[in-house]
Amino acid sequence: MFVKITSGIHKGRRIKVPKTDLRPTAEKVRSAFFDTIFSMITFETGSFLDLFSGSGAMSFEALSRGFKSAFAVEKNPSAVSLLKENGKLLGENIVVLQKDAFAVNKDDFKETSFKSIYIDPPYKLFDKIPQLIDTIVDDEISDGTCVIGVESGEEINWSKPGWSRKSKQYGGTFLTFFFNWE
Repeated sequence: MFVKITSGIHKGRRIKVPKTDLRPTAEKVRSAFFDTIFSMITFETGSFLDLFSGSGAMSFEALSRGFKSAFAVEKNPSAVSLLKENGKLLGENIVVLQKDAFAVNKDDFKETSFKSIYIDPPYKLFDKIPQLIDTIVDDEISDGTCVIGVESGEEINWSKPGWSRKSKQYGGTFLTFFFNWE
């Protein structure tokens, strides 16, 4: 199975998707996510973090659209191998961490903070997402100006002073955006 990059320097290029129970983010949802964040802020010098990365489609989409670096966190060994293979195929130097996304901390990212973070867990883990966002914000994994996007089967309710929320729905998929500016 393959998915296509929807925009940027790799537009139309295909990457492999692992033959597992992982659910790749639909092209329409990927496009909507990036179109939304690019309408909110400029990311040319920013870094992108992809949690529950799977095939790495979101990371490669971010690099294709101009992010300077991307980190992909995925615990599934076959998905991690394929992420690395896709990076070589596209000629992109993506940082891949084989780790449970719920266990990330600032030390994992070598003093990198992220302008955008995408969280796409299995939908059954919906109730654990607010705690993960707390960790990202409290551990200063997010940049001083950051958009955190969450793909889920339900709208995510999380709040923290200084952070705003925006949601969009695409069929049975919700994209919830959290951003730290007014």
